[in-house]
Amino acid sequence: MTTPSAETSAVLDEAFERMAACGFELPNGFVNHGAMACEALAALGFETEIAAWAERFARSAGPEVRAETSSFFEWQDALGNYRRLPEWIGHFEVAIAEDGWPSVVEVWVPRLLPALATALFHGAIRTGHAVRAIAATDTEARREELARALGYWAARFRPGQSAGPAAEVDNVRLEIVSAAANGAHHYLARPNIFHLHGVTGAMAVDLLAPHLPANAQAAGLSQVWAEHAALYDDADKAPVVLTAGLADTELATAAEASRDPHQVKLVEACRRGFELTGDPVFTAAAGMVTGLS
Repeated sequence: MTTPSAETSAVLDEAFERMAACGFELPNGFVNHGAMACEALAALGFETEIAAWAERFARSAGPEVRAETSSFFEWQDALGNYRRLPEWIGHFEVAIAEDGWPSVVEVWVPRLLPALATALFHGAIRTGHAVRAIAATDTEARREELARALGYWAARFRPGQSAGPAAEVDNVRLEIVSAAANGAHHYLARPNIFHLHGVTGAMAVDLLAPHLPANAQAAGLSQVWAEHAALYDDADKAPVVLTAGLADTELATAAEASRDPHQVKLVEACRRGFELTGDPVFTAAAGMVTGLS
């Protein structure tokens, strides 16, 4: 991972601060993608565009959710209770301050993985982006964003598909990305919002996996497999893609110009997938979402 410049860090921190003053869900009930999109833009190298994206999402977001702390907070009772989102954010802010963000991620992501697909994978996706940001540069704004991401995932917690025992494979990360590639084949065959999030959801687990113990990484892979089995029909899948297709910079530029966070997030996820595996299905999916192929 390259070390971000001071300018990139400051711009992304300002975006996270702006998103912290916004709601998690838009008035129409959709998830506020602002924080995730801004972090993905930073990863794609569009730091000069982050401020404008953050401002646009701030204008359309719902009311601010402020952290609350309580000495009587019992997380087992609050899990999946969205009304207690302020307490969840406060709980994670305190935990991160006292125990450090790596410890909080190591403990809490495994607890939340059974709800990987909650809110169309957005709890996990926002957390993955937040973890990558804070792993690059540990700042107050990034700690707060991680607390908000984990808080949202916990407050919206709904158990998904039964994953069974943890997967036993030689390379968990490669298998996670391979599952995302399989999702990309399904997205190419039927490019809808659900199939898209199967790809970005799996690639969010890829972001989280390096910060988890081996057994939790394997459990994450099993959960990806279980959710994908429910999401995708193996008979409905695009044929093998033989060429890489469009240039990476062309795809990233088109995604940023679209002002569509789904394009930005999928193109960024597909860039990582292609870099890790060389599988051209990733660039094909990025071309599909941007309308360039």
